[in-house]
Amino acid sequence: MLFGAAGAAAAVAAPSKGWNNRFAEQLRDDFLAHWKVEKQYSLDVLDAMPSEHFDLKPTPEQRSFMDQIGHYVQANTNYFKRFELLVEPPPVPSEATPKTLRSYLIASYDYVAEVLATMTEEDFTRRDINFRPVGPDTPHTAQDIFMRAYMHSAHHRGSVVVYLRLAGIEPPRWRFSAQG
Repeated sequence: MLFGAAGAAAAVAAPSKGWNNRFAEQLRDDFLAHWKVEKQYSLDVLDAMPSEHFDLKPTPEQRSFMDQIGHYVQANTNYFKRFELLVEPPPVPSEATPKTLRSYLIASYDYVAEVLATMTEEDFTRRDINFRPVGPDTPHTAQDIFMRAYMHSAHHRGSVVVYLRLAGIEPPRWRFSAQG
């Protein structure tokens, strides 16, 4: 496999050890649960598109289906590597194919889940996360990182749902709840 997947334990939040703020811990756990739903929905959307349509662009100025997914998946790792909790996020594929994109999507979502699962309360309450050299030189909170990743993924995945419709494909249904 081209990418090293973060362990299966990444899908389960770390135990309460060391967390005094139950609200903060629950918020992290809820985000992790929803992140798993996001991963599955992203896979469902990716798998719905036949590979011959991966280069589909609604207009010449827009990214292709493949590029749109690759963009938001790579952004996920860029957001969460700012915590510096894990050595290295999964590498961007050197060759863009449907198979490498799917592997990268899985590895990226697993990487974020592992970062979330290994977070301490101190990590969760950080207010000093910087996006330099690619973003503004102002500190961000951990929750800001969570919201940016979640909204950015939803924004771009929503656009690729339109790409499915343009290819004559009914998009997969989104699951509203992380609990069932």
